[in-house]
Amino acid sequence: MERRKQRSRTTFRRMLALLLAVLLIQLLIYLIVFFKGGILEQTEDNAFYILSERTANRKVYLENDMVSRWSNLAEGESEVLTAVSAVLERHGVGIEALMTDQALCQEVVASTADDIVSMLRRNGVTGAFLVLDCPGENEARPGVYIRDYDPASFSADNKDLLMERGLPEMGRILGITMDSYWSALYRFREEDAAFFHEPVDAARSAPVRDRKSQYFGHWSGRFSLSESDRPVAAYSIPLIWEDGTVFGVLGVDLTVDYLAEQLKYDELGEERSGAYFLGISRDGGATYETVCTSGPNFRAYFGQADTLAVEAGRHENIVTLGSDSYTDSTIYGAVQRLKLYNTNTPFEGEVWALIGIISGEHLLSFSHQIRSMLLVSTLVSLLLGLVLTILATKNFTKPIADLVDDLQRSDPDKPIRLRRINITEIDALTGAVEDLSNAAAESASRISKIVAMSHIPIGVCEYKKGGDRAFCSRNLFTVLDWPERPEGDAYLPREEFDRRIEEITRRGGAGPGEEQVFRLSREGGRDRWVQLFYREEGETVLSAFLDVTDDVEAKRKIEYERDFDILTDLYNRRAFDEHMDNLFNGRGPGALKVAALLMLDLDNLKYVNDGYGHDSGDRYIQAFAHCLEYFYGCRSVVGRRSGDEFNVFLYGYESREELRKNVAEFWTLVGETHITLPTGEQMRVRASGGLAWYPDDADNYAQLLRLADFAMYSIKHTVKGSIQEFSREEYGRKSILIQGQDALNQLIDGRMVRYAVQPVVSARDGAVYGYEFLMRPTLKQLSSLQDLFLLAKAQSKLLQLEELTWFEAMDAFARLTRCGALGGEERAFINSIGNQYLTSDDEKRLERKYGDLLSRVVIEITENEETSAELTERKKAAAAAWGAQIALDDFGTGFNSERILVDIAPDIVKVDISIVREINLNPNRQALLRNLIGYARERGIMVLAEGVETREELETLIAMGVDYLQGFYLARPDFGVPKVPMGVVEEIGKFYRKYRT
Repeated sequence: MERRKQRSRTTFRRMLALLLAVLLIQLLIYLIVFFKGGILEQTEDNAFYILSERTANRKVYLENDMVSRWSNLAEGESEVLTAVSAVLERHGVGIEALMTDQALCQEVVASTADDIVSMLRRNGVTGAFLVLDCPGENEARPGVYIRDYDPASFSADNKDLLMERGLPEMGRILGITMDSYWSALYRFREEDAAFFHEPVDAARSAPVRDRKSQYFGHWSGRFSLSESDRPVAAYSIPLIWEDGTVFGVLGVDLTVDYLAEQLKYDELGEERSGAYFLGISRDGGATYETVCTSGPNFRAYFGQADTLAVEAGRHENIVTLGSDSYTDSTIYGAVQRLKLYNTNTPFEGEVWALIGIISGEHLLSFSHQIRSMLLVSTLVSLLLGLVLTILATKNFTKPIADLVDDLQRSDPDKPIRLRRINITEIDALTGAVEDLSNAAAESASRISKIVAMSHIPIGVCEYKKGGDRAFCSRNLFTVLDWPERPEGDAYLPREEFDRRIEEITRRGGAGPGEEQVFRLSREGGRDRWVQLFYREEGETVLSAFLDVTDDVEAKRKIEYERDFDILTDLYNRRAFDEHMDNLFNGRGPGALKVAALLMLDLDNLKYVNDGYGHDSGDRYIQAFAHCLEYFYGCRSVVGRRSGDEFNVFLYGYESREELRKNVAEFWTLVGETHITLPTGEQMRVRASGGLAWYPDDADNYAQLLRLADFAMYSIKHTVKGSIQEFSREEYGRKSILIQGQDALNQLIDGRMVRYAVQPVVSARDGAVYGYEFLMRPTLKQLSSLQDLFLLAKAQSKLLQLEELTWFEAMDAFARLTRCGALGGEERAFINSIGNQYLTSDDEKRLERKYGDLLSRVVIEITENEETSAELTERKKAAAAAWGAQIALDDFGTGFNSERILVDIAPDIVKVDISIVREINLNPNRQALLRNLIGYARERGIMVLAEGVETREELETLIAMGVDYLQGFYLARPDFGVPKVPMGVVEEIGKFYRKYRT
């Protein structure tokens, strides 16, 4: 026996020595190869070299474009100087006249406009400009600025260009549309004027004999013509006359977005991990001002950084940028300077550089992979040692394996009998197993019953009544989150076991129907839910605890998503209505004391969504919802009813004044709440609200809801941004908004409208130019057009009304034309709502049905609705495609009349009756009309005066120069085709010959 013990110990020692020797040899080899061979350092050097070379290649392309293509202004300069010379020669003046004569400057600008467009096309840039240094009022300077946001495309009619600066007449001649931020003259802000002042000041500071324009060429940093314009970088040269006089600048620009497109950041690293930075340094390369960046990772690293500080590294052209970044990883950059200026030029101290940027995590990923390989190799070595150990001990462990086989084949429900293998320790273990099997067999059947009840892994326990200990399965400790983690089943003292179970069950069940489900709280972690199964068999008690955390949380989540709005965490519509029903059920009037339902509607949500994206819209909603949390301190029910509508029910107050005070404090909080837009601007949260009192206004929820809704929409259609209490008197006047919903649906679905026509005649000879088709609802309840449009707007059905207008008016036009009641040249004036237009499918259907008549249509855009720029463009495009005309209706009564007149540039402008009425007696109205006619004449716009009701008005209008006339004095609207009386036709001819010939 002693010899066998000695032999076993010797075998163990030999195997341990072999394993240690193998592991030490492997580790020594890896350490020598990887840490003494310089492999990791070489891979890192290669990574930095590749980054520098890729950045250098991109720098070459960019530098070539900036020096040889974009800034090549020689030909453009020659053309401009030739044009200036021709103008000066024509007027017989010298160059000094350009410094003071604004009219002469504008003539020079107009004569060079074509040259500026040619230079824009030739150089392939996003903008070209000319500024003459002839400051007028408020330092405004004349010039022209043409923008092309897509230089790659070309349109021969200049439809792809926009005018940023210059007179409107120039844009009309060139066929160039004015941009949204257009201005006739240059007005420089100090921070954005470098592109003009730098080259001009540099040239004027040099001796006259040394003034060569290309010598003073200057690349400006990032700037914008106005706060709302896109940022650009510009190259400009001074315009120098043959006598050395510096009289302006000529230049081109490149939008920051276009520059960013030239910087292909995905070439720097895999998975688009790189970024480019183009900037200017004025301190020798320590810091760079941002011109443009490309690649989403730059913003992730540095946000909206205006400057970038660099620190030199140990590799050539490689710097680190991590000190100001938003990430813990080291950020590397490869700096490649661009040679944009010659030596000894005024701006050679401004260093432009392209920096290729990538994080150390991505740049050195291959080096990191090698380190990982080292770790894997070490692990493989360890595994190899283990395998060798297993092989060496296989023969020794065979007797034990035979014993295990016997155990596995044995019946667990019967006492085990094992063979002896003549190893003392193993045989002693065999005897102990046989002894324990007797006790295990006795409890095995009971344990199996518990497992069968659960069908899934559970923790079980068993004890006898009056016993001093309790059996606990191994899983029970995990399920109940007890601190012990035994290797197998275990026993606890009965007193300790009872105490732990009491801690779990004394809190009570989770809720109705879940009395046997208990929560286990865990500090700093996820709570756990367990379900108890309990059974007694005589003196034996069997229990099982099942982990049902996922089921309970899934149920809670379903209930939460059913009752709460995901975006705001407020009650949704269903839950709010349910709580309101619970409050009102079984309660008589006054049971809730003084109460009120407050309905709120967010203002400007559509503007935020359309202008800044739905993410900003969501933050706008959440900011308002946060304000509503003020009411959590009151007796209230708060919920989100729909996208921008919220309800608050306040109850239990002693007086209206007390409730109003809480509402006022909430409204003050709303007024102080802002969100930050993507542009960095602050936008105040605004809302409108309606309040109905309980029980004075209504004693039930449904009626309160309708009345609060009425009050809210009343205030939204008058003065937005406040709260209005329900008024019974106003409700009587505007009940159509509440009671007319069904009637509106009936009118739209049944297409219950007819069209009367009223002639539009020429102010020259009284000939009929066309007819306005005027909607007349046939449904008595909605006979008032004002009520009809007010109700349609409140019910968000203006689009359906727009579709009804187009198809029914065109049907009437087609019917009157085909029966011969209308001539073949007379036009149809059809009113289109300013912020609505047909869908694409409806537009195509209209073209298929009435395509032969659409060229005779005049689209009247009603000015008493806030116009939509997008929809107006669609209408203009449709008119252009059909050969139709655009008319601006009711000029002088709507939103921003003059701005809309400029933006739409209609063929006809219709002067509203409010200006026409008694115009013969009102000098102010005459002055207003005279200005409009002057503006229209210069732009080829016809002026139509509507609402002419007297002979005196007719005479005055013809004398002032209107082109067309419409009104009761000429003919009233009729469902037939009304004729203009011959006497009126003769009066028109007489007045025209008297005043206009």
